[in-house]
Amino acid sequence: MSLASFAAISLILGLGHDSVTVQYLGVFGWGLTFGGAATLLQTALADTAGTGADAALAMNVVTWNSAIAGGGILGGVLLDALGPHALIWAALALSLAALAIASAAHRHGFPAGTRAAESPVLGH
Repeated sequence: MSLASFAAISLILGLGHDSVTVQYLGVFGWGLTFGGAATLLQTALADTAGTGADAALAMNVVTWNSAIAGGGILGGVLLDALGPHALIWAALALSLAALAIASAAHRHGFPAGTRAAESPVLGH
């Protein structure tokens, strides 16, 4: 749901790039839809990895930092070659790819872990 909202907001930002109001609301929406992704992914990784959680979370940090560096490089290349409007379309393409991957892996990607089973709120 969050990725779909992120993609939709990216599309709105791309189409409404001339409106300052659309830009402000879009960036606000991006923060709401994707702001908690890192925390949710860390929890899912810890649940899935079990006793290997330390290694999985270390790999998560490396992956996030690599993605930040790669995004900066790709963003700089796109900005230089195509201008600022290319960035939003790249964000839309990447979020749609992520949505496709998450949808395909939804059932098997991150089964409920021990936190869900032991939680009085989440447990069954």
